[in-house]
Amino acid sequence: MADIRKDALAAHAAAREVEAYHPARSAARAAGQALATAHVPRHALAAAIYAATTVRDATNSSDAEGATIREREWQYRHLREVGKGGCDHP
Repeated sequence: MADIRKDALAAHAAAREVEAYHPARSAARAAGQALATAHVPRHALAAAIYAATTVRDATNSSDAEGATIREREWQYRHLREVGKGGCDHP
């Protein structure tokens, strides 16, 4: 657990090194939150939010809203599959 916590905090430290609204910043935060789910499962919510933010920041601004919505819909569909035990991939 100590290693997981250290790695999660390192991901957040890396995020602080990147300018705001850069996709790498949100991606690093998503990774940090995903790692943190090992000790607090609710961190998965923040990981999903940061993943959608990464998509938003990586998309042309004219389609950012649509891309974010599509990402959230993708997440929702896959969460439902996992909940049913039907997801073959990570």
